[in-house]
Amino acid sequence: MNSLIIGSWKLKSFEAQNQNGETIFPFGKDPIGLITYSATGHFSVQYMPREINPDKVNGVSYFGHYEFNREKDYIVHHVEGSLFPSEEGLDKIRHARLRGKSLTLTCPPLKWGTNEEAVAIIQFEKQGELPPNTAL
Repeated sequence: MNSLIIGSWKLKSFEAQNQNGETIFPFGKDPIGLITYSATGHFSVQYMPREINPDKVNGVSYFGHYEFNREKDYIVHHVEGSLFPSEEGLDKIRHARLRGKSLTLTCPPLKWGTNEEAVAIIQFEKQGELPPNTAL
């Protein structure tokens, strides 16, 4: 079943909703990013704002191996390396909604910039595969 998730997914939006229902944009309203899932079970994640702000987190990058369960709509990112060493060895569980070329990951409540917890909702669009190089 992992074949459905394999490929590169471009970040479309990254927002978090706090307990009061307010929307927070941890990486600004127009962030950039990519998540890639390989057939070998490895993944890589990068998110960042388009503009650097010295008062905010300016990016997230981590990698490792993953488990995808389509029937139960979740994915687990087993973090092997991260910009934040305290995350290494963690299992990040995400609700995963996969519909055609759209992937939405919903994270459990985390603290985003402020001391209040918020649920992150991250939306991606699958990128087309490159055609095989027949010129060789």
